[in-house]
Amino acid sequence: MPHDLPPLTFRPVDLEDDAELDAYMANTAMVFTSPVVHGPEMREFRRPTYRTQRLTAAFDHDALVATYRSWDWQVTVPGGATVTADAVSTVTVRPTHRRRGALTGLITADLAAAKARGVPAAVLVASEASIYGRYGFGVATRSATWDVDVRSAKVGAGVPRVGTVEVVDLAAVRQVAPVVFEASRRPGATDRSEEWWDVLLRVTPWPGDKPDPAVVALYRDGDGTPRGYAVYSWKDDWADRRSHTVVTLLDLQAATGEAYAGLWRFLTELDLVATVRGADRPVDEELPHLLVDARAARASTIVDLLWARVLDPVAALSARTYESPGAAVLEVTDPLGHAAGRFALVVDGTGAARVGPTDSAVDVTLGVDVLSSLWLGGGDLHAAAVAGRVVEHAAGAVANLDRLMRTSRAPWTGTWF
Repeated sequence: MPHDLPPLTFRPVDLEDDAELDAYMANTAMVFTSPVVHGPEMREFRRPTYRTQRLTAAFDHDALVATYRSWDWQVTVPGGATVTADAVSTVTVRPTHRRRGALTGLITADLAAAKARGVPAAVLVASEASIYGRYGFGVATRSATWDVDVRSAKVGAGVPRVGTVEVVDLAAVRQVAPVVFEASRRPGATDRSEEWWDVLLRVTPWPGDKPDPAVVALYRDGDGTPRGYAVYSWKDDWADRRSHTVVTLLDLQAATGEAYAGLWRFLTELDLVATVRGADRPVDEELPHLLVDARAARASTIVDLLWARVLDPVAALSARTYESPGAAVLEVTDPLGHAAGRFALVVDGTGAARVGPTDSAVDVTLGVDVLSSLWLGGGDLHAAAVAGRVVEHAAGAVANLDRLMRTSRAPWTGTWF
C-alpha cells in the first residue's frame, strides 16, 4: 500500500441507513458491470434477505469502496449429510482502491470469525478464478452447459414410460419445488433462500428484470407424488419458415431416476424447438445414456462453480462418508493457519471416517486449497501433484488418497449465490 494513503476502515453495513445500503448496492453493480438497478425498489426488495446475513464494507473516510457479504447455510457432502458453511458473496473493490488491502481485510476477518463460530468450511462462487486460491479456496464442483439437438434426440425404447408430466405455471410449484429440491440434493448442493425461490418462480420478480416467458414441467410418479420438475423458458426464433428456437433450462431437479428420464423425454419431444440448452448442469449428466444417439447431447462448456475452503479438517472430513476403506496421513499447509496441521484419516468398511491430529509419518503434504477441492468428492489430486502442489512422501500415497476422497458421482452445485 502506498505510504501516503490512509488505511481503510472496515465495519458492518448499516442496513437501516438507506443511503449506505444504496451505496453498497451501487458499488456492487458498478464493479460487476451489472445493469441491475440499485434504487429504492431494489433496496426494499433485498433488505429482508440482507437482514439475515452479514454485510461488511471497507470505507475510505466516509466513502464505501469495497463490499463483502456472508451467511451460514448448509452444503451437502458425500453420504447425504449437510454441513454448515460460511457462504461468501458480493465481494467487490472499487477500481480506485485496488491493492490497498480491502479484500484481504474483509475476507480474513470473515474466515477467522467463521472458524471461531465452529463453522468447518466456507464456500463461494468466484467471479475471477485467480483471486481465491491465495486465501485457501479450491474448486470443489464444476458445472457444464449442455446443448441438446431436439431433432436428433430420442430416448431409447428401453427407458420405461412411467409417471406423468404436466405443464403448469411457475407459481403453482412454489410450495412443491423446494420439497423436490431437498429430496434431489447431491454432494455440492447448497441451500436455496426464500428470495431465490421467489425469483426463479417469479412470485416476486427481480426489480427491473424482463425475463422471457417460462413454465414448469412437473413430474408425478404413479401415486401422483411430485418427484421432479423442469423450469424452462424460450425465445421464438424462425428463419425460412423453420424453427431455430432455443429452450433454456433454468432448473431441473429429479428425486428419482424415473423422474429424471421422464422430464428429459418431455423436453426432447417438444415441438417446434431446435435446441434445449441447460447451463450449470452436472458434468456427468446421465442424459446421453438415455438417448439412442448420445451425440445429440453435448457438453459445450465445463467451468468451475463452487469453491470451498476447509477451516476445520477434522470436522469437515468427518462429516462426509467415503466409498472405500483405507487410511492416509495428511500434512496440511494453510497460509492463514486455520486448517494447518497433520491429520490421520481412517475410513472403515462402512464408509465412516475417524479424523484427528497425529504424529505418524506423513503420506501426502498438500495445501488447504487442494484439500478443499477434494472435500466434496471432486478435484484431481494427480493433476495437483503434477502441478507441484502436492508432495508424495510414500510410494502410491497420492493414488491412495485420490481413491479415498473421490466419489463415483461428481459433486454438483446447481445454485448461484
